[in-house]
Amino acid sequence: MPGLLSSIQRYDMSTGIPKAVWTALYANAARANLVLPHAEKVFGHQKFTPKIVSTEQLWLVYSKPGTSEIQFVLSCTEGPLGKYPLYIIPTVPAQDLTPELLKSSMEALCSALLSESGLTRARVFSVFSIEKVTEAFVREWEEVAKINRIEEPYYSAIFSVCTASTLVRQQRPPRPSGDVVLEPRLAAEQDVDQVALLCCDFAATSPPFILTDEKAREEARLLIANRQLWVLEMQKRNGNPEIATIVAVTRKSEGVATITKVYTPEKWRGNGGAERLVRHVCIELLEKYKQIVLYVGVDNCAKVVYDRVGFQGLSEGSSSSERWLEMGFDENKVELGHW
Repeated sequence: MPGLLSSIQRYDMSTGIPKAVWTALYANAARANLVLPHAEKVFGHQKFTPKIVSTEQLWLVYSKPGTSEIQFVLSCTEGPLGKYPLYIIPTVPAQDLTPELLKSSMEALCSALLSESGLTRARVFSVFSIEKVTEAFVREWEEVAKINRIEEPYYSAIFSVCTASTLVRQQRPPRPSGDVVLEPRLAAEQDVDQVALLCCDFAATSPPFILTDEKAREEARLLIANRQLWVLEMQKRNGNPEIATIVAVTRKSEGVATITKVYTPEKWRGNGGAERLVRHVCIELLEKYKQIVLYVGVDNCAKVVYDRVGFQGLSEGSSSSERWLEMGFDENKVELGHW
């Protein structure tokens, strides 16, 4: 294949993604949950409604110079609701991410981005990867693109995995309450209004990626149409049922499913709803998938919920803990997309 021995290989809608890159992504499917499921949807490898029609899909692959050994896959892509951040997936163990490798690889990736026809510097509004990869990319991008970072990270998270062997099936006894808890279920079309409100409220907790009412409704419809959202309803005595918690699973590939949204409005917090619904979703997903992955903010008190369900590596200093970081760039010089 032309360019196989160069450090950077470039792929888009017209070229497709070659077998070697698919193989590298599948071999790292949990880490690659940000890139692999979207690529499958783009190329029709999995069903998604509606079909993704945007042609602004770019993948840059960094290989060890002089070899075909893939070490990083960078995606600069667009989904149905807008442009995604840059995602950079390392395909080497974390301990192999030496300063030398990070500097040479990020220099090459930044140079390739700047050389990309039709891609403006404003497109790079943020980058998300393993902490040290993000930091290395940001240093290089600031230098070559002349756009400064925003000092406060958009997202500092722990990458966590739950499997059939770690899942804790036992439900804690609910707190004494007069509220009635209904059975968890997949969201249905009649839930669009409530789900849209919760999607909007959830996004408001993650600035700058907030949603307009229209975008929130569009997201709710997509989640429901693609059977990607579960809900838990509760009701006060003599009241009507309300959606008390939502759990979205929007990225799936062979063997791996990713929980991408968990939200309980303030009115229903403290009732154990999130734990109950996350556990229910994990039990269902583990019938088909070997791993359930999620990112949880390092300061998010929900870590204790995921820990009780069976997600691993959530304790600071844990040997299995992997820190991921999203850094943004000067919002006066970039065009924000959608997370």
